[in-house]
Amino acid sequence: MEQTEFTPAMLTLLEDCTEESVFAPGHIQPYGILLVLQEPHLTIVQVSENVEDFFGVAATALVGKSLHLLFSRDQVKRIKALLLQENLESCNAFELEAQINGRLPSLVNLGNAADSQNLEALGDTEASTQIFRSTLHRTKAGLLLELEPQLPTENIHSTQFYHHLQAVILNLRNTITLAALTQMLAEEVKALTGFDRIMVYRFEADEHGVVIAEAKEQPLESYLGLHYPATDIPVPARKLFLHNSIRQIPNVNYSPARLVSINIDPEAQPLDLSDGLLRGVSPYHIEYLQNMGVGGSLTISLVNDNRLWGLIACHHYSPKLVTYEIRKTCEFLGQFVATELIYQQERELSRYHTQVNAIQDHLQQAFLQEPDFMQQVLTRNATQLLELVHAEGVAIVLDQQISLMGQLPSLEAVKALVAWLPQLKQHNLYRTDHLAQAYPPASAFKDTASGLLAISLVLHQKSYHLLWFRPEQIQMVHWAGDPHTAIVVDSDGEQRLTPRKSFQIWKETVRATSLPWAAPEIEAALMMRNTLMLAVLEFSQAALQQSAERAAIANRAKSQFLAKMSHELRTPLNAILGFTQVMNRSPKTPTEFHEHLGIISRSGEYLLALINDVLEMSRIDAGQQVVKESDFNLRRLLRSLQEMFALKASQKGLILSFEVDESVPRYVCSDEAKLRQIMINLIGNAIKFTTQGSVSISLRAEATGLTTERSSNDRNTPILFPVVRLSFEVRDTGHGIAHRDWGPIFETFMQTQEGRQAQGTGLGLSISRQFARLMGGDITVQSTVNVGSTFTCRLMDNPNPVP
Repeated sequence: MEQTEFTPAMLTLLEDCTEESVFAPGHIQPYGILLVLQEPHLTIVQVSENVEDFFGVAATALVGKSLHLLFSRDQVKRIKALLLQENLESCNAFELEAQINGRLPSLVNLGNAADSQNLEALGDTEASTQIFRSTLHRTKAGLLLELEPQLPTENIHSTQFYHHLQAVILNLRNTITLAALTQMLAEEVKALTGFDRIMVYRFEADEHGVVIAEAKEQPLESYLGLHYPATDIPVPARKLFLHNSIRQIPNVNYSPARLVSINIDPEAQPLDLSDGLLRGVSPYHIEYLQNMGVGGSLTISLVNDNRLWGLIACHHYSPKLVTYEIRKTCEFLGQFVATELIYQQERELSRYHTQVNAIQDHLQQAFLQEPDFMQQVLTRNATQLLELVHAEGVAIVLDQQISLMGQLPSLEAVKALVAWLPQLKQHNLYRTDHLAQAYPPASAFKDTASGLLAISLVLHQKSYHLLWFRPEQIQMVHWAGDPHTAIVVDSDGEQRLTPRKSFQIWKETVRATSLPWAAPEIEAALMMRNTLMLAVLEFSQAALQQSAERAAIANRAKSQFLAKMSHELRTPLNAILGFTQVMNRSPKTPTEFHEHLGIISRSGEYLLALINDVLEMSRIDAGQQVVKESDFNLRRLLRSLQEMFALKASQKGLILSFEVDESVPRYVCSDEAKLRQIMINLIGNAIKFTTQGSVSISLRAEATGLTTERSSNDRNTPILFPVVRLSFEVRDTGHGIAHRDWGPIFETFMQTQEGRQAQGTGLGLSISRQFARLMGGDITVQSTVNVGSTFTCRLMDNPNPVP
């Protein structure tokens, strides 16, 4: 038979194969009887074959028969009364009396040696009436009735016993550390049960166990501090310990009592005995105990928050039967200690949370007082950051700034580690006590950073990290035998779990690992992440506010500068243009200078228009432009625009036309100056960029269904007028605009190629759209290259018609 090392996948597969032997072994231990009853008549459908040892009736003669064959009518009636209870488990255990034939079973079926007084008393008892300690459980297969003969030495009404139990509980409650609590528990259970060895066994995070307390007979070798592989208690066994909190094996070398069933179907599912106290033991566990030299055992579960925290393992090196009362007392102690464990953990957590909250509050206050100096705040409070999660070093990484405090890797190593973190799935938090396993370069600095706890935050495309480090903690783990030899390969190639045959201390040195990060420390790190997020948001808000203030100051400065510039430039420029006109009209000016004067005049006018446009844009950006409504004659405005552009259009040979729909009112209430500026810019551009063909302007209006209230001469009599939407289109047959330029032409200083050739300022369309939007509308364009363009202006809140 060849031994091999196991992998987690192999172990899981092999453990699954052992579930039937754990939950449904097909037999019971022979220190009691099991009957499976079918309601409502309590027909016996299964029975353990050792029933004949107690009642003198063969098991085969009982299946299919009524329970009355074993118990009197009164006893059966009592059982039926219990079945009416809402919670059947609360009735357990109860006493049943039965007439038996001859002696009770000898020690042959219970053990090979009679060194237990309880076993001797049970084997030597001869009476016509026997009291059974009985339990009932409901299962899918029927009612499980377990009968355990009451021992003559049992005294369940002992006042002295309960006084002793009360003192035990008081002593356990007065302990202040986990080590003291578990050690006292081991000693008290030993005093109660008389077992040779009591061990308190705790499961670690990877499911392997360690003996944290022990009480034993003096000559025995100590197992305190030994580690046991997870395979010593496979997953099915741990499930069972969680489900059923006490387990007795009076004689490891017992002869199994098989179950005799009324159903002889070979395909039938084996009976699930998870709830049974007499349940047979898995061959794996029997072999394990035999290899340890154990003759009898008792195991009590320690359950913490629905999780199997550990076990109280009681070992005796000869058969030992424990009374039901003692077993229940041990079970109660296990439940009490589990509660005390939770209480102690809560006390420790409470102290730790108080410390964490104090640190968090201190940091939050510091952030509020200095939102612009997050890096400095965290660096100054590095000691508190280390205390927060019990680390030896911390790296503070805020965007591109890195601060290192305590014992930790070099700056370059930290930068590489920060670059590696985003590759992980744990975006918010990452922890490991074996960093080199996940990040091989960490083996170079394992002495300072074998453990890593990191929180990360990405906000506004900037990343923020806090990295806590723990140094290598070299551990010498003492295993109870080699933990890597739990699987054997049979001669036919089959793999199976096998109990270890050697329990000699096997030492293993564990390197490149740190102390593990505890759950409260991880919770504290997450709380710190929330604090960091609030600080970053506060910092961002402060930064935005400062930016807004700086922008406002800059805008005011720009507006003042542009206003001063326009004033300073307009005065001399107007003088230049004025004297240019005077010189151009003077008969004394030589003819050859007229062309030069024309160039000066046109350049000056262009410069003046540019100054006006820039000043207008600065007012828009500063929010100084408002709608100034007034009543005006719209048709007269159109006539003035037609007269203004008629000469320029005729000079280029273009046909200029205005079409006004009948729906357009003569008088409107709107901002005449802005409307005039919009129309001048659109019509002027159309003429500028059209070399032949026509430019047409069409206006129309439509009622919105809304009304507006206007004052009349009699202030007490308001007049209601309909609200209309005014829109106009400027169509030309010019060069057209490519589709890709439809959006950019409305941006400041943006021009098409034709616009740059025409020496435009690039501000006209932008100003026009801003004015249109200020008046509740917009300007859009549709254009085809070499065909023409159509600019449409809609004033959505339009102009209210007036009398």
